[in-house]
Amino acid sequence: MKKVLVLTVRVESEVYEAIRLLAEEDERSIAWMARRLLREALQARKLLKPPEK
Repeated sequence: MKKVLVLTVRVESEVYEAIRLLAEEDERSIAWMARRLLREALQARKLLKPPEK
């Protein structure tokens, strides 16, 4: 899926560290992990359709 918008957010240091740690463990960028976590949260609230495979 093409990414065309930029979203800037401020988070608490513990949130940043948790995202950074997850990204590091998965060998991904912080941006990739943040997108994944946002998508998972929105899907859990049924605000997005699951991605097509």
